[in-house]
Amino acid sequence: MLPFKNSIAVSIIEFFSIVLLYVIYALNQFGPQKAVFISIGFLPVLLTLLLYRTISNENVIVRCFYVTMTLTSYLISLQLDTLGMLIMIYMAEALMIALFVKRRIFIEYFAFSFVGLIMIGIFHTEDINLFFSTWIYIIYLLFYLFAMITLLMLIIGVESYKMKMEEKNQEAQNALEAKSNFLANMSHEIRTPMNAISGMAQLLSQRNFQKEEKEYIETIQKSSESLLSIINEILDFSKIDSGNMEIVEDEYHFNSLIHDVLSIIEFRMREKSVKLIIDIDPRIPRILIGDQLRIRQILINILNNAVNFTHRGHIRLHIIWQKNDEKEGCLEVEVEDTGIGISEENMKKLFRAFGQIDTRKNRNVEGTGLGLVISKSLLNQMGGDIWVESTLHEGSVFSFRLPQRVKDGRPSNYEANHDKVFASNDEFKLSFRAPSAKVMVVDDNKVNLQVASELMKKFGFEPVLVESGSEAINRIEENLVTYDLVFMDHMMPFMDGVEATQKIRAIQTEYAQELPIVALTANAIKGVEKQLKEAGMNDYLSKPIHMKQLSDILEKWIPIAKQVRIMDGKEISPPRSYFTNPMLKKEAEQKTDILDALKGISIEDGLRNCGGNKNAYIRVLNTFAASNLLAGLEEYFDKKDPANYSVIAHSIKGACRNIGAKEVGDIAYDMELAGQNNDMDYIKEHHDEFAKEYGDVLRLVTKALIEHQN
Repeated sequence: MLPFKNSIAVSIIEFFSIVLLYVIYALNQFGPQKAVFISIGFLPVLLTLLLYRTISNENVIVRCFYVTMTLTSYLISLQLDTLGMLIMIYMAEALMIALFVKRRIFIEYFAFSFVGLIMIGIFHTEDINLFFSTWIYIIYLLFYLFAMITLLMLIIGVESYKMKMEEKNQEAQNALEAKSNFLANMSHEIRTPMNAISGMAQLLSQRNFQKEEKEYIETIQKSSESLLSIINEILDFSKIDSGNMEIVEDEYHFNSLIHDVLSIIEFRMREKSVKLIIDIDPRIPRILIGDQLRIRQILINILNNAVNFTHRGHIRLHIIWQKNDEKEGCLEVEVEDTGIGISEENMKKLFRAFGQIDTRKNRNVEGTGLGLVISKSLLNQMGGDIWVESTLHEGSVFSFRLPQRVKDGRPSNYEANHDKVFASNDEFKLSFRAPSAKVMVVDDNKVNLQVASELMKKFGFEPVLVESGSEAINRIEENLVTYDLVFMDHMMPFMDGVEATQKIRAIQTEYAQELPIVALTANAIKGVEKQLKEAGMNDYLSKPIHMKQLSDILEKWIPIAKQVRIMDGKEISPPRSYFTNPMLKKEAEQKTDILDALKGISIEDGLRNCGGNKNAYIRVLNTFAASNLLAGLEEYFDKKDPANYSVIAHSIKGACRNIGAKEVGDIAYDMELAGQNNDMDYIKEHHDEFAKEYGDVLRLVTKALIEHQN
């Protein structure tokens, strides 16, 4: 019922009070000498306090307490001729013991005290008769027995309730863990194909297409960004819900932050007749210290809501700086709109999870309904707060305050410096090339390798593509080529990126110890970054890969001596060598009638996964045919090894879905889940069908490739 500390405190206070009353009674009736003798009753209290401070075994403390209480109560009652009242004292002690809610100890006390009371009734009949007749004592004894049984039933009920609560708590913990695993898998599964979509779209956007085609590419890019935004909102909410959201403070340029936010919002407003008014305090310090990523996220969430629900009039962003001292201050932000406004009823839903208001009327508005919930939680974590004022059909004003520290107190003066900020934050441009860099990319997914390779070619080098962790380890052990940097995929079959990195770090050479290893991860769950770095990785790059983030990583880890700087579109010094891939030209010239032979495979899906590039799709088909995983599948099936069987099924799933063999990919997914759940019965039942379907696709693709080459 109560924590042990509280129970022992209540028991000690109660028994101390009983003994104190006895001492006062003895002093009044028998004098000081008898009162001093009765003070022996304080010994159980002192002994219990001593044991409580010296040992941790709760059962020993409670047993010592009830034994000494029972004996001293008997001695005190015997000395004061109050044995007839002993039942009442033992009843009070029983209530104290019941506080500990331990059935075995209570039964021990019950037996010990009840036998003692029976013995007192037999051998101290005359002393009892000083208060009442023996029959009344027997009635009290029966009442004591009934009360003890009642207390025992209560204790059993409480124990049962506690056990159920513990089971439910464990179920809740398991559910949270399952949710975390689901989100990790969902993040990985979605971000892996998104890596191909986003990467190919980036590459296509840099080519000279017609206006209409460029619009298509831009739509692909923006749609993939919207999808990632929704995924990130769900993942952020999960982190906040589980208490795992981290605030990472660092220096940031205020003007750059505002420019990034407004660039996104202005793009979303391009088809609306709504005016964007910017009113930013010029006194805001140039460089602040805070979590730039989260502040940007909050501003975009609030402004994006204003854009979604404002169809005429204006949206006004007003930011002022409240200075505390030279090192600290507070950003006060208001986003005012002339949109649809919010009713009092809907105001209550604003900061609830998935609480998008008027969902029937606003069904065309994208989003999860988590933006304001996440914003409020983030602001609270950073020491700020958010509130809203609104009138239905007239508009709303969202306001928040956020404490920030100051790094550079010079005024940012955003409006005066806007052009400079725009120039520095324009669309991505190469700032360097590294034609002599030696870079290895390790990934089991062929499409990911192709995307990474094409993106890195922009920097003047062609990376070495490796399909497994074991091959990467062998290359580093042999040291025939000294790599400047290794990109290591996080989740791979047979040996994942963490294990591969640990094995590389275990190689007893300075090269293996110092080689920069950057994780490629589609897993956006908190804790992964820590895990990767603990394994010996130096950095990480999230999928989908974006040119800006890739450029930052390459610039950070490739030796400066190998970087050729680019200024105004020109290299400062000519590169020493370039790497070319002669196979690309040959493959680009291949005819594309191979697609007609791929009956049963969704060519549309396959081409979509390759950014619409038929030659790239043919290269993917070649790698699919070359990476026959049937042998591994049969090996782990024969060994009855569901864990590794699941890993192979995972690779088959990705490979089949990439080329457009969705049905086989779905079967592979079911087999992957069976392996993860250690369900060998399901695997045995469906293995033959799975192997046949995958084998049929392999033979189909291989045959088409052979005919195509001939």
